[in-house]
Amino acid sequence: ASICGKCKGKGKIPEKQCSVCHGKGVTNERKNVKLKIPAGIEDGSTIRLKDHGNSIADGQKGDLYILVRVKAHKKFTREGDLILSEEHISMVDASLGCELDVETVDGVVTMKVPAGTQSGSDFKLSSHGVTHVNGKSRGAHIVTVIVDTPTKLSKRQQELLEEFKLAKSKIF
Repeated sequence: ASICGKCKGKGKIPEKQCSVCHGKGVTNERKNVKLKIPAGIEDGSTIRLKDHGNSIADGQKGDLYILVRVKAHKKFTREGDLILSEEHISMVDASLGCELDVETVDGVVTMKVPAGTQSGSDFKLSSHGVTHVNGKSRGAHIVTVIVDTPTKLSKRQQELLEEFKLAKSKIF
């Protein structure tokens, strides 16, 4: 026993074939759908929209699955709920300490850089990272400080650094 190939188990065969669906019972159509992308969603995540997918004749509509692609930012890198960035400072600012204006996803935040900061040091800006998808809390923004060493010095700058070098050797 098998299903009839002509009526497909319906028990009826229409006299005329439908000019829209050509007897399939369904048609293809494009539809614009609005959806809310949750804050903090990661690249490669999937969003399911119930009853917005394909359907079969006399059946229910399926689900539409949307694959999310998050465009990379020029300045920030994301790792989970952390946002990572780099800021360059001069060796004088690293030695003496300074306040640094850091661009975050929330806008500019002032960060204190302590005296004696070494190149590659990381500083944490709490609650300036990515929003957790199913929550209200946020990750951190980690700022890596890169100390720029000058490549061209004036005669006076060279003299001052030589004085510093001599003074340092007498102290230690």
